[in-house]
Amino acid sequence: MIGPPDGASDTAPARRIAFRVSLAAALATFAVLIASAWLRHSLAGLGCADWPACYGKIASAAGGPLAALPGEAAARITHRIAASSALILVAVIAVVLLKPPAAFAVERRLAWTALAIALALAAVGLATPGARVPAIAIGNLLGGFALFATLVALTAALRDGERRGGGGAIVAVAFAAAVVHVAVGGMIGAQFAVTGCPPSLGCPGADFGRLGGTGILDPLRTLDVVQGRVRAPDGAPALVALHRLASIAVAVLALAAGWRVRDDRKLAAAIVFATLAAIAMGVATTLLQPSVALTGAHNACAALLVAALGLAAGGFRRRR
Repeated sequence: MIGPPDGASDTAPARRIAFRVSLAAALATFAVLIASAWLRHSLAGLGCADWPACYGKIASAAGGPLAALPGEAAARITHRIAASSALILVAVIAVVLLKPPAAFAVERRLAWTALAIALALAAVGLATPGARVPAIAIGNLLGGFALFATLVALTAALRDGERRGGGGAIVAVAFAAAVVHVAVGGMIGAQFAVTGCPPSLGCPGADFGRLGGTGILDPLRTLDVVQGRVRAPDGAPALVALHRLASIAVAVLALAAGWRVRDDRKLAAAIVFATLAAIAMGVATTLLQPSVALTGAHNACAALLVAALGLAAGGFRRRR
């Protein structure tokens, strides 16, 4: 059973409370990530009845909203409840760790970082409806991942009460590569570029030379809306192919990072599991396109991988 270490110090009660609240906040944030992915892709039309003709539509022929996909209402309710709960819980942690002033140096920084990210996400959420630039969707995605990774690190720090040295350069590189890879994947969804490649592992139409001149890598580029439908940039096939090829490099780096921190068996196993699961979900998402469920599962596995690599890079590992 997971639980904070026992101790007779004056800080033990505060540590136990903060640990439980932090764990609850991390779980709530993970639920937000899953619900957000479902909403983001279902509203984009992924898996709609008239696929792919309905993909990217922002309004029906009559000018009203498109018909909701199955599970959209539940995802919306889950997102609102979990997001509100996570924000409240993070604020509680920050307050709990205010005293004593010198007892929770690392934990306090993580708690206030989490609170800052949560508040920033709330602000971005206000600008999300009707947004026409990829930066809003990317900000939501990376912000959610950052909040989850920070809360996981905070929970680990509160659990062990000790921070060990980082995992070295290979772990830091793997973590950075995973974050960039998530951003590239987010650019695909934010620009409605999923159909840039066919539902196969290959992408014969990809021309990497067009990535720089089409504006598809610009998060501030205004989306092209033609007759109520978002038109993906001409470089969409190259962007999708880049994400698929980069998955191989990220997987190799992540597995190397898992080997690097093998002294912590649970953390190493978490990195390996998240890596293999993300690969499996990515392949399934590609071959069985379109599927909101598989795309959401791929998103969840990526979040777990980023969090596990963040733990290793930050030195939040269990004592032997």
